[in-house]
This record gives sequence, C-alpha cells and structure tokens, in this order.
Amino acid sequence: MRAAVVNRIFPIAAIAVRLAANACPPVAGRAAAQTPDTACALPSEPSGIPAALDAAISGPADKDRACMKALLIPEARLMFVSRGADGTPAYRLETLDDWIARTRARGHVVVEEKQLDFRIDRYGGIAHIWSLYALHSDGKAVARGVNSIQAIKQAGGWRITSLMVQAESAAAPLPEKHLP
Repeated sequence: MRAAVVNRIFPIAAIAVRLAANACPPVAGRAAAQTPDTACALPSEPSGIPAALDAAISGPADKDRACMKALLIPEARLMFVSRGADGTPAYRLETLDDWIARTRARGHVVVEEKQLDFRIDRYGGIAHIWSLYALHSDGKAVARGVNSIQAIKQAGGWRITSLMVQAESAAAPLPEKHLP
C-alpha cells in the first residue's frame, strides 16, 4: 500500500528508481556473471595467487592478456605508488585495460615478474597478500618492490580485486624485513 501512495505522489521518482534498479544490477551480480577464461585456471587457494599473477604478467609485453583478465575481477583497480626525489608521495590509478594498453605498447620486450616472498592474511572469503617482487625486462633487472594484493573467493577460485604496487627507489628503499 505504501508503494502505491509513493508512486502516486512521486511518479517520476518511482520511475527513476525502477529504471536505476534495472540498469544497475548489484556489483556482486556483475562480477559473478562474468566467467573467467577456462584456459586460465583460477587459484583454488590464496597461496596460488602470486604464481598466477607472475604467469599472467610474464612473457612478451604484447601477449594476449586473457589470463590477467581472468585473474582480476572486472572492477579491479591497479594503483602504482611512488615517491619523488624530495620524498613527496604520488600515485597513479589504472584499470586493467589501462595497464594492458601501457604494457602492450612496449612491443615484443619480454617481461618477467617473480614474487620472491609473500605472506597471506585470510578471513573467510577475503585475503590480503603482501609480496616482494622482482621485475626483469629482456633478462635485465629493472625493478623490485612490494605488491599489496586484495582478493576474494568466488565459485571458480580466488580473484584479485585490487593490486597496489610500490617499486623500490632511492627515496623508498626496501626495508630489511621485506628482503628474502
């Protein structure tokens, strides 16, 4: 009865609410509806995420990124944190498609990322992975730093919801406690 009264008093608002509800399904519904590429098996446990991430990143820069797209949820964000020479913090936020385009622009350069050490905190269907990584380009060491990875458990396995990266620099050297 109340809905009928509201619909008569605020007909435009009622229509707008119904349109919004149909046009914007819940985020969980969108994420669950997208099925990851079956050729790229999702990790069954959070401990498999670092190796899956390494495999998805490593290879020719212009390779097919289907496994990277399967590993990350569609709404995932990648944040790259840095410090300027004067110590001023900065960050760059990207979507997965932004990262793929930026990486693909490097052409046939062979990129290899390796998680050197990691630790996992898990509660139910969420996990946080803190990992030390090394990045090579055409066999030469180009960076190392820390990944902060947040992940969720879905029906097919574990997927990354966000990835925050900070490469080591003169202004931000890796602390001894993070070295393997």
